Amino acid sequence: MTTDTLTIAGKSYASRLIIGTGKYKSYAENAAALEASGADIVTVAVRRVNLSDPSKERLTDHIDPKKVTFLPNTAGCFTADDALRTLRLAREAGDWKLVKLEVLADQKTLYPDM
Repeated sequence: MTTDTLTIAGKSYASRLIIGTGKYKSYAENAAALEASGADIVTVAVRRVNLSDPSKERLTDHIDPKKVTFLPNTAGCFTADDALRTLRLAREAGDWKLVKLEVLADQKTLYPDM
């Protein structure tokens, strides 16, 4: 039997499922959902998650970025400039090379700008 893996930028993943970090009550609940899902990639809204302040609880206190790929995204950005600024912050905070780019057009529906 062959293993069906997902390969992105030269890295292979056992699961094709990507889960988000939004809408959870706590980072611990998020980590439990990730564990239960078997996903190897988790999206992180850079504007909404503490990635760098060690004096406050961080996602990385519960999810090990050495075991799971963090996919920073630009959720909440309505212009290309905002998205690029957000991704630069992500790069500084975590040195991530792989990102999920979102630029929204409608604040009510959160539909993308296409």
